[in-house]
Amino acid sequence: MAVFLAHREFCGITPTLVAHDSHMKLALGCTYTSLAFLGWACATNSDGQAADLGVGGAGADGPSVVDGDDAGVVGLGGGSGVVDTPDKPTPNCTTSCKDFPAAPLMDDSGPIPLPSSVGSLFGKPADNLSGGPCVLEPSLAVGAAPGALLPANWLRPRVRFNPAGGEDVFEIRFHTEREANDLVVYTTNTTWAMPKAIWQAVAQNVHREPIVVTIRGLHASSPGTPVGTRGSFQIAPVNARGSLVYWATTSTEVDPDTSKLVGFAVGDEGVVDALTVDQVGNRSVLAPTGLELRNTPDANAVKAAGHVQCIGCHVSTPDGDAVAFTDLWPWNGVVASVKEDDAGALPDYVTGGAARLLGQPWLGMMASSKGRWSEAQRLLVSSYSRRTTAQGGDVGFDLISTGNDGLAWFNLAADADVPFSPGNSAALNRAVAEAEGTVWGRIALNGETRSAIAPTWSHDGDDLVYTSADVAQDGRIGAGNDEVDLHRVPFNAGQGGAVKAVEGAAEPGVAEYYPSFSADDQFLAFNRLATLDDKSVYYRPEGEIFVVRSDGSSRAAIRLAANEPVACSGETSPGVINSWAKWSPSVIEHEGKKYYFLVFSSARAYPGQGEIPEGPFSPPDRRMSQLYMATIVEDVASGDLETFDAVYLWNQVGDWSNLTPAWDVFQIPLVDVK
Repeated sequence: MAVFLAHREFCGITPTLVAHDSHMKLALGCTYTSLAFLGWACATNSDGQAADLGVGGAGADGPSVVDGDDAGVVGLGGGSGVVDTPDKPTPNCTTSCKDFPAAPLMDDSGPIPLPSSVGSLFGKPADNLSGGPCVLEPSLAVGAAPGALLPANWLRPRVRFNPAGGEDVFEIRFHTEREANDLVVYTTNTTWAMPKAIWQAVAQNVHREPIVVTIRGLHASSPGTPVGTRGSFQIAPVNARGSLVYWATTSTEVDPDTSKLVGFAVGDEGVVDALTVDQVGNRSVLAPTGLELRNTPDANAVKAAGHVQCIGCHVSTPDGDAVAFTDLWPWNGVVASVKEDDAGALPDYVTGGAARLLGQPWLGMMASSKGRWSEAQRLLVSSYSRRTTAQGGDVGFDLISTGNDGLAWFNLAADADVPFSPGNSAALNRAVAEAEGTVWGRIALNGETRSAIAPTWSHDGDDLVYTSADVAQDGRIGAGNDEVDLHRVPFNAGQGGAVKAVEGAAEPGVAEYYPSFSADDQFLAFNRLATLDDKSVYYRPEGEIFVVRSDGSSRAAIRLAANEPVACSGETSPGVINSWAKWSPSVIEHEGKKYYFLVFSSARAYPGQGEIPEGPFSPPDRRMSQLYMATIVEDVASGDLETFDAVYLWNQVGDWSNLTPAWDVFQIPLVDVK
């Protein structure tokens, strides 16, 4: 009995049941999977000129809905850690505002000098625009596209475009009815960011009104009639809260320098390393047999028995102090602080017994809930593969697992004596079995006929939603599924209960996976693959983000407008690997509308996009991904949802592939951008 082989298309091996053995990597093909497979499988300057900073689990804070009189001044995050963000900006102007300067801005940082009297070359604003550039940022409302809706404290908007016919001098104009002046910029750059002071001012006053962006271009050597493009975006009347922490990687190799967690607070213009393998250090990770400390044979792995080797699928703890993540084979769980003064440390509340129990092999993606987080009860839920131990039990440490995954809870604050004695797993496995029901336990999934993978936990702690799949692969969704759906089960003090399909997310012949509860538990975001085949569902180009009411009342899931790249880019979705959506940690209501924000990863084209180097465990599509934000607005009276185009996070590092984000109130170090 064992787990199915991973990535049969790379191994040239017919899937079969085999034993897990880290010293038989080549003989067993892909059972001992490398760092990148873990990560891919989770998907559980100055003067206003934007430096190409290019930049670079599941949140648990809530439920949180704010109804609207808690207003304040717009902030830009001011660094990470705990940021006391007001719910809403306080407008200080209602008409003829002076947030945009009367005089044009001259950006002289471009590749060629601005022509003298550049304004006269363009003349007065024109309405008969044609042949203009393809505007890639921000996403503009053009034709059927709704355009972007930015939180009022978001990263200042950046304009990025591709000239249509080699134009090299440009006029960028922002117009809104509330402002007395247009913001006009002359530049020879094709990327330009609004100065922070101007963005803060306009974001305080102009909400849910079109901000019309017109970009005109001409040739410096022979100006002629400018060509142009026009569209609009909007600013929300509310702020977004929290910080984002995501998994960044550059390679498929097991190497502590090619895998880390990176983070930033809303509005930050840079990023900070939130957690590295070296910071976590040696946790006395056991081999799957429980007979010895784990040794990892890969050439670039940390050469210390028991050392954590990589940081993969992660979830925030509800206090924001730490993350729980899945380590390398055999997929044990680890909890580590992300606070600046002790990043990587085991939090004080995690007992030695709980850490050892969470270190069992064959776990998977984890979930946490604010409703189940207190001094006496700090719970995590993970997938848990059945195994057959040398002592005949089905829990504990052993090289063999069935690949039939259920769900298990772990109380990090409870303790038990779970001894490790090299060469003897009997006492260890006996202690694991005796601790079941007090420090950890398996959740009954009555009526479930498939494996349970990639859970998300409602913020009130009452319900779990997970991916129900025929084939489990080391705690993740395997290949060869006949059905992949979202199912719901009550937590019921860890006892579980009857399983129900999630209405709108359990369609036959369609893969629905990677669920995530919104901060108020009213919605689920998830990945959807329209055609289910015998291949693995992770990191699929055809994946898209959908949302559905968590109680099933909407029945039909809604496809987000943010799935679609900018039309003029030539890219379309399905086809750009949209994946792993996570909600912001609060929902804010204003004038009968509820504002939801979420972040997701996508491999649509971006500046400097590269590929993960090809290796035995790299996915078929090796395009690097980046993070994007999307806004969803609910009309409280009607329940109707309005979704908006994606917003690229231009503060992330572009030569890393950025995946599996979590959005919560993380206590990560401050971002310092000079």
